[in-house]
Amino acid sequence: MRYLLIVSYNGINYSGFQKQKKGNTIQDELENAIKIFLKEEINCVGSGRTDAKVSAYMQPVHFETEKEIESEKFLRSVNAILPEDIKILSITKTKLHARFSAKRKTYCYKMYSSNIELPLMKDALKISPNLNFKHMKKFLKMIVGTHDFEGFKASGSSTETSVRTIYKAKLIKQGAYLNFYITGNGFLYKMVRNIVGTMLKIGEGKLSLDEVKKSLFTSYKCTNTAKPDYLYLLNVKY
Repeated sequence: MRYLLIVSYNGINYSGFQKQKKGNTIQDELENAIKIFLKEEINCVGSGRTDAKVSAYMQPVHFETEKEIESEKFLRSVNAILPEDIKILSITKTKLHARFSAKRKTYCYKMYSSNIELPLMKDALKISPNLNFKHMKKFLKMIVGTHDFEGFKASGSSTETSVRTIYKAKLIKQGAYLNFYITGNGFLYKMVRNIVGTMLKIGEGKLSLDEVKKSLFTSYKCTNTAKPDYLYLLNVKY
């Protein structure tokens, strides 16, 4: 039987979701906790990898077992084993594949606009209030659609193609907060952070919008990757 978990985590102290040789990943913690509960080895499959320090509100994960699982007992027991910064929100039987059945993923990058550090906004990146938001929004309109995002791919990516479809890319200001939302059918390694970095560079006037427009999907190569600390996986649609 295949079970689908919805997992929420603060990834600031972890090396990302996906297992690595050096350990300290969300997948390691999940598999260890579920192993203790089921008393068997299991393999967790996430909807995708997340970079070190990236967090998730709702990360779908599936695993398989021959055992029938009572959901309330599972959630109560496994969440008690998991560290405080990782929790399973729900468990259901499924035929979906957490990764390959995914159709859309939405990320949020949190920022705030101020000349000084605001003590209650440690979960967001401080940016200048003098950015050219008009140019930043024009850049976001350029990336919506199906394009080759080779220039936004970090080294180490093992994907067969760098073509992706972006359905939405927008900035929403809420008081001092400035949240960037992006929805796509999938993302390359560090692609979202590279888009944010490029957007901020344009806003600062360090990168011409015309320059980016001419080379964006041909010879452009992002050289400004935004920090992972303020990036959140919001949801995955199937």
